[in-house]
Amino acid sequence: MRKIKLLDCTLRDGGYINDWDFGIEMIGKTINNLEESNIDILELGFLKDESYRRNRTVFNKMSQINALIKNKKPYLQYAAMIEVVNPLPLDKLDNCSDETVDIIRVIVWKRLINEGFEYCKGVVEKGYKLCVQPARVDQYSYEEFEEMVKKFSTLNPLAIYVVDSFGTQDEKTLEPYFKIAHNNMPSNIWLGYHGHNNLMQAMEVSKYFINMDLDRNIILDASIYGMGRGAGNLNSELIAKYLNDTENKDYRPEKMLEIYDRYLKSIYNWCPWGYSLPYYLTAKYNCNPNYASYYDWELKLPTDDIKGILEMLSDEDKIMYTKEKADEYLSKYRKKK
Repeated sequence: MRKIKLLDCTLRDGGYINDWDFGIEMIGKTINNLEESNIDILELGFLKDESYRRNRTVFNKMSQINALIKNKKPYLQYAAMIEVVNPLPLDKLDNCSDETVDIIRVIVWKRLINEGFEYCKGVVEKGYKLCVQPARVDQYSYEEFEEMVKKFSTLNPLAIYVVDSFGTQDEKTLEPYFKIAHNNMPSNIWLGYHGHNNLMQAMEVSKYFINMDLDRNIILDASIYGMGRGAGNLNSELIAKYLNDTENKDYRPEKMLEIYDRYLKSIYNWCPWGYSLPYYLTAKYNCNPNYASYYDWELKLPTDDIKGILEMLSDEDKIMYTKEKADEYLSKYRKKK
């Protein structure tokens, strides 16, 4: 019988909003409440090769995460994420044990696919369950995605994901990728979905994915109140209610709402996330959502100006955002205007 797991990534993906500076009190309370919410997988943050501060959910040693999960719940799996473009060196990653997280999720970039494979191989050799997160699935042709799935399946990961990094894809454009993954990996590997809400589609895609006729265990990523990069993620509280109603789950959304009310609401008031016209435009033009964050949040540009600038971006610069590039295009736009 097919199983569905819900993974909460508030402390990881949500950190794009506040530079992962949640505060030690909130980190602890969020972990406790999510444990009580009956979710299946709790993601605690990033592992990166950079300095550590206890108020942030970016870690450079597994022992820093271990301190937060001293009383691991037997019904719950714990996870952390590593990005192959800036990974924690494998020699600094402790072997998996009863004290560590159970799962390491690795963001794999297409242009670093071979490096990503070797890193993921090292994660498996350390004893962790592996989730493969190929960034921006839409940049893969169907043939390339099939090849990637077959390649990483040889590592026997826990899951391989379909990832809509920029929030540009709906259920019809993602359906072929779900089917390709399902048809080209062993039956024991779970299929995951990680989406963003630039087009307000994460919930609809998730429902469609759940109801596809796939004999496959699946994982859905979500965050409390959708807190996450760009327009944010699938809402944990909404998908939890839906799964309770349709899949006989026993999640407790009220525990998630307590975190929003006590901590996230104040962050949202000064640094909001969620659907907006600038994020819609980055999805329309297939751009990195950081352009919308910069032009809208920081510079307060009119929507028409943001549209005009995004139309000027080269294909490469649409993907690889820097503030310097954003300022350069703004200058070009103003001269043109």
